[in-house]
Amino acid sequence: MRKLFVSILVLGLVPAANAAFIQVGGQTGDTFNVLQNTAITIVSDNASSWLGYIIVQDGGVGTLSNATALSAAGNMGNVSPYSEAGWGTGYQVTVAQSPGGSPAIAVGPQFSMNFVGTVGQSARISLFADPEFTIPVASVLITIVPEPMTLLLLGLGSLLLRRRK
Repeated sequence: MRKLFVSILVLGLVPAANAAFIQVGGQTGDTFNVLQNTAITIVSDNASSWLGYIIVQDGGVGTLSNATALSAAGNMGNVSPYSEAGWGTGYQVTVAQSPGGSPAIAVGPQFSMNFVGTVGQSARISLFADPEFTIPVASVLITIVPEPMTLLLLGLGSLLLRRRK
């Protein structure tokens, strides 16, 4: 009965979904150049319950892993793997609180996860949190670039190879 109540509560509040967005490595925007491995955080500016999906859209490179619901997602905040052919792979995320539960839902970072991609490739990461789950509330194009040290080592290696000839 309690789960049914929470499900109804969550689904009932979805039309009034809060503004949520994706932070990549602590930065917010539409496009990011990141290292192969980076932290992605879902941040909310509202303390309401919501349900959504964060995915790497089909055709994009990279994977999301080690997803964690943070305390700001409430005591019933949850994250579970999600995949649908033709759409994408990632996680279903739920922000919810049982009556009188602690910790309460709070404004701020509610979920954290890792993104791993292939150097030189791009991926579209989207967060869907609307009743139809068709319009992303946050979507960013992530272009993966190698870290400066990797570029330096590749450059030095190519100089040594060139010098031997």
